[in-house]
Amino acid sequence: MPFSRILRALPAVLLVAAGFVTSASASGDKPSVVTTVKAPDGSYKYLVNGQEQLFIGMGYDPIYRYLPRDQRAANYHRDFQILREAGVNTITGWDADKGYEQDKFDELTLDVANLYGIGVVMPLNLPPEADYNNREFVETLKAEARSKIWHYKDHPALRMWGVGNEVYWEMDPEMYPAFSQAYLEIADLFHQLDPNHPVIYREAEDVFMPLIVDSLRDSGDMRPWLQFGMNVYNKDLGEILSHWPDYELDRPVFVSEFGAEGDTPEERAAGYLGMWNAIRSFPQFVMGGAPYVWTTEGPEPTDKIWGLTDVNSAPVDGTFGLLSSAWLSEPIYAR
Repeated sequence: MPFSRILRALPAVLLVAAGFVTSASASGDKPSVVTTVKAPDGSYKYLVNGQEQLFIGMGYDPIYRYLPRDQRAANYHRDFQILREAGVNTITGWDADKGYEQDKFDELTLDVANLYGIGVVMPLNLPPEADYNNREFVETLKAEARSKIWHYKDHPALRMWGVGNEVYWEMDPEMYPAFSQAYLEIADLFHQLDPNHPVIYREAEDVFMPLIVDSLRDSGDMRPWLQFGMNVYNKDLGEILSHWPDYELDRPVFVSEFGAEGDTPEERAAGYLGMWNAIRSFPQFVMGGAPYVWTTEGPEPTDKIWGLTDVNSAPVDGTFGLLSSAWLSEPIYAR
């Protein structure tokens, strides 16, 4: 077996002890505490264990769930080392989203991510085609949520609970009221059982924010711990983000997915970089973003279009490198 593969498969504690990864790279072994706060100047801060952090994410889509555990671990070590060296500090994922089977985020994912100082947004799928008027179904989702919370809430790599993704976008509008009520119930359950990590709802652009804001106000509780992420593709991200304060939610926003196409690889790379620059144009209330998506070998057919790396985690063009240069030039990495 090649030495590099043996190295990637070693437990985190052995790698640190042997000096292959410094202890500063890891997030420690204590449960993480994550929050957003409003500074005296009116700007917002994203805090991980009390330290301000710029959310530099990656939509992480490879399907490793059927591999032997040692091969999964080796792939995670390879990927997370690349991501860490590129400046990424968080991965986001999805459960069985949009009818496609996603990878599973579990203890192994979290353990190896933590070794490299990478946080994880843990997903809970809320199927858009479901009947949210059915109390038995909603209680099933809540039971799944409880199990996930108790299983992972104290892991040091946990950053947020990614409860739902583009559900309104895919849903029959007649189901909006029932889903809105069910969503708040599920989100409240996460917060009650784990107040140390925010819940984030990710949706297509800000199309449904008026509906969401109304549901919060009608409930009588604005839930400041409930965060929101925008998924934006091939649009003027700066224009969309500029309207965030208009919703008067008194909280920041994350760009949970972003992507750009181009007629050439160079145009695509420039498009992604332009979207990252738009994110950084609003540091007062935009906490960062996550490009979509890590690999062309993800579960959705369109991952062939959006993937930044191939099956071996090698960049397919200059997009990932250009983003990495931008990330590593951020003040948090400047020397």
